[in-house]
Amino acid sequence: MRKLAWVVAALALAGCGKSDVELAHKVVAEQLANPLTAKFTNVRVTDDGTVCGKIRGKDAAGEYTPYQRYVVIKKDSGFLAIIERDGNDPQVSALCGAAAVDEELHADATSADGFDVQIAAGSNMGALSDMTARLIEKGFVPNVARRDGVTVVLLGPFATKAEADEKKARLMAEQGIESFVVKHRPTP
Repeated sequence: MRKLAWVVAALALAGCGKSDVELAHKVVAEQLANPLTAKFTNVRVTDDGTVCGKIRGKDAAGEYTPYQRYVVIKKDSGFLAIIERDGNDPQVSALCGAAAVDEELHADATSADGFDVQIAAGSNMGALSDMTARLIEKGFVPNVARRDGVTVVLLGPFATKAEADEKKARLMAEQGIESFVVKHRPTP
């Protein structure tokens, strides 16, 4: 019985460690003027373990800064964090890229099938699952679909582009989540 108690205690303690994402967030937050005010959004982990997303925090005046993209690379010696301060860091773009967007899917003013707001795309099902859970928790109703072999998280469909644009704006204002409007594709 005593051995079983030690095994349970060891397993419980093993679960107390911080995840790579939590450790990465700590490293990138330390680059802010006030690390304790760090807020993260659009967080995803690539297949090689690189953590990408957006961060903001309060400046010296106590005001929140706009969201900035970041990348955290896991190295043998720890983590290397880069914040894209000017919006144009080639290393952040190379490692994190942008959501894959098919230009002909971008919605113009008309679509017989309606419109969707595309929030996320990728192969990391854990990150996509976290995103959908977060959206549900905040009162948004997402759905997950496969488009051209890529898993995407969508809101919609909406009857008009104006409705989709309104939801996109609300998503950014309330959650700091970037998205774009695409033509709705009915499920075959």
